[in-house]
Parts: sequence; C-alpha cells; structure tokens
Amino acid sequence: MTRNINDEQASARIDAERIERLKQKYGAAAIENGMRLRPYDFLEEVEWRDRIDQHYTRAWLDFTYGGLFTRKALDERTRLLVSIAQFLCLGEMEEFGRQIPSALAAGATPREVLEVILQATVYVGYIKAGRGARLCIKVLEGLGRLNEVTGAQLPLDGRAPERSLDRERRSWPAAKSAEETALREQLLEKYGWHGVSTRIRTQSHQGYESIKSWNRIDPDYLKLWFDFIYGELYPRGIIDDRTRLLVMVGICLAVNEPVQLENHMRGALLLGATPREVLEVIVHSTAYVGMPTTVLTVRMLERIAKEENRLAELTQ
Repeated sequence: MTRNINDEQASARIDAERIERLKQKYGAAAIENGMRLRPYDFLEEVEWRDRIDQHYTRAWLDFTYGGLFTRKALDERTRLLVSIAQFLCLGEMEEFGRQIPSALAAGATPREVLEVILQATVYVGYIKAGRGARLCIKVLEGLGRLNEVTGAQLPLDGRAPERSLDRERRSWPAAKSAEETALREQLLEKYGWHGVSTRIRTQSHQGYESIKSWNRIDPDYLKLWFDFIYGELYPRGIIDDRTRLLVMVGICLAVNEPVQLENHMRGALLLGATPREVLEVIVHSTAYVGMPTTVLTVRMLERIAKEENRLAELTQ
C-alpha cells in the first residue's frame, strides 16, 4: 500500500514537472486550457509534437488550445458534441474516443453523447454509427457511467405516445402557397403524420422537390425514409433541436456535403441557434477538416444570414 502511494506521488510530481516545463516553453494559458479539456492525454499530445518540431507545436497550440478552444460564442458542451460527431464521420476513432470524457466534463450526459452518434446514422449509415456506439460504450464502461445510458432509455415506441398532430400543426411554419398546403395534406394522408409533421416543422425551408421525386418513383422507400428519419430519429428529444441541427452542420462540414450543409444551417437558425453559433461551428471545424471547406462555408452562411435579414447578428 505504501509503495503504491509513493508511486502515485512520484508520478504526480513528474507530471507536474512536465506541465511546468511546457508552460515555460509555450505559455501557461494554452497548456492550462489543454489540461482542463484533456487531462488524460494532453501531455502526450504536446510532447510528441514538441519532440519533433517545437515551432509547429507552438503555432498549433496558439491556434487551438490557446485560440479556438477559448472562444465563448458557443457553449463548450455543444462544441464538443459537434466534434464527437465530426470525428465519427471522419473515421478518426482514436480522437473520437478521447473527446468523450471532455464532453462529459463540459456537462453533456452519457445519453447525449450516445445520441449524437446514433443521429449520425442518417448521414454516414448504421455501420459507422454502430462502430462509434460500441466505442462509446467501452469508454463509458471505463468511466463507470454506462448505467446512465442503459437506465435512461426511451420506451420501445419512442416519443410517439407523447405526440399530437393538432399540437404540432400549431408549430408548423406557414405554407407559402395553396399548393404547398394541399401537398402537406396529401403527404400526411399517404405516409402518416408522425414523419411528415416532423419534416414540415423542422425542414419546410428545404422545399419538396426531392419528396415529389421519391413519391413518383419509389413511394415505398419514401415511407421508410419518413418513418425512420422524421418519425423516429429526429423527434427523440434526447438532445434539443438547436443542438441536433448544429451537430448536423458539423457533420455536413466533415463529409463535405454542401447541399445538406446549407439546409441544416437554415434549419439551425430556424430552431433556435444564432448566426454566431452557426459561425462558431464552422470556425472550429477548421481545426478538423481544414480551411478550404470552411472558407466556402462562411460565405454560404453570410448569404443565408443576409437572405433571412439576420446579417447584423452575424457581424456583431
């Protein structure tokens, strides 16, 4: 027992010396922020870079832990949930697993972390999402927090018993024409209201051309699509719509999908995110997907904000 205590004390002393050396070399602010966000592996992340290229290490620290990861326009919980989804979609599973404890420390629940992984099924398929879910389970087991997932499951039929078409109708954006009003009713009648209502409530700004196309060529698939995505996944309510849409913006950036990226930026603004919060997802994504994609996306966001008369919120 004494030897174990002595070993732990010696290890803590060595770590303190390592931290102090890095503070002296690279500045206290970035090192302290990194240790706060990544206490389990930050030293290793800095030291291997420091060993091979100290100039690059300083520039990297100043940009990330001393810069991007200190910004306050987006709360840390949401930022880390977005990054977890992005690393999953990028296939960066080592970094994906390391982000989970950071998200939990920032206030996300284990169930919320798992939820962004499950929601990613829509964008990268159930194979990748399943790989992420299994790794998430392993991390949560190691932290002794898996019971917070297994003990907080939705009922077998999800949120369906809690929902009401009459109540949801009141939250729909106004139809832009009599034709759109008629189409909504036709879709409700043909495909059921649970999926169609969610689509109208959250994504009517996308229009209906893709839906019309599927309705003509494969209505059977369209029924499956409505039921799975809009009837089951999107209304689960484990994360709020604002957070879910910001996560989707991050995912579309990660997989470089510009059409759905614009749709989800508009959706995020519709469902409670501010233009600055959407911008912050884009800015932070620079660290993970590079600058060419994010430069183009900022231009897209500026155009959207202008079209929706919210440009002043973006430039404040």
